[in-house]
Amino acid sequence: MSSKTLILVTGANQGLGYYAAQQLAATGNHHVLIGSRDVNKAKKAIETLAADDSVKVSASDLTPLEIDVNSDSSIAAAAKHVEQSYGKLDILLNNAGIAQQQEAAADGSGPSLRDIYRSHYETNVFGAAVVTDAFLPLLRKGSAKRLAFTSSGLASLELAAKPNTLYSANNYPIYRSTKTALNMIMLHYALSLESEGFVVSAADPGYCATNLNGNSGFKDPRDGAKELVKSVVGEKKDVHAVMVSDDGVVPW
Repeated sequence: MSSKTLILVTGANQGLGYYAAQQLAATGNHHVLIGSRDVNKAKKAIETLAADDSVKVSASDLTPLEIDVNSDSSIAAAAKHVEQSYGKLDILLNNAGIAQQQEAAADGSGPSLRDIYRSHYETNVFGAAVVTDAFLPLLRKGSAKRLAFTSSGLASLELAAKPNTLYSANNYPIYRSTKTALNMIMLHYALSLESEGFVVSAADPGYCATNLNGNSGFKDPRDGAKELVKSVVGEKKDVHAVMVSDDGVVPW
C-alpha cells in the first residue's frame, strides 16, 4: 500500500464521492480513504464497493475515515489519524456537500432564511476550507500534491446570467452561491500553492441523480464522478486553476 497514491475523499459513503472512490480504487494505483460523518456508513460503503462485480475493487485499497466537515474537532482528529497512520496525504478531494431548501417558508415555519444560508455555507464552503487547511501539512509531505473540490456548473456567473436555461440565476440561489464561493477558494489555493508544485482543480459533475437532489438529476452519478476523478488525476494543463466538466473547462 505504501507505493500507492493515498487519496482522501470526503462525503464518499454515497453519491458522487462513492463512485469517484470506486473509480480511483479500481485502477489499483490508489488507496482511498472513504471519508464520512458516520464511520459505520463508510465501512458499509466499502463492503458494497468490494461486492460490486461491475467494477473490480479490492477492499484492501479502501479505508474508512470518520470526518464531519462541520466539526473542527472531527476534522482535526481525522488529520491526526491520517498523520499517525500514513505520515502524509497525496491527494485531497473535498467532495462533501449539501443542497437543501432554497427559501424560508412563507408562514415562518421551519428554518429562517439566515439559517438556510448558514447551513449550506457551513458544509459547502467553511467545511471545505477548514478540511483543506487541516490536511495541507500532510499534502505538502505527499508525492502527488493534488487538491480538488466538487463544484457545480451552477457556480458560473457567466452561465447564470443566461435567462430561460437550467443555469439561470433564478434557480437554486443559495446552493449555487456556495459553489461560486468554493471556486474562489479553489483558485486561491491554485495560485498560492503552484510554486510548491501543487495541482489544484474544481469539478463540475453535472446534474446527477444522487441523494443530494432526491435523485432528481438526469445524469448517472457514475458519469459525473469521472469529472471528479479527472480533477484529481488529470494533466495539470487541463485541470489546474479551472473547473472541468465533460464539455471541457466551465466558464466562470
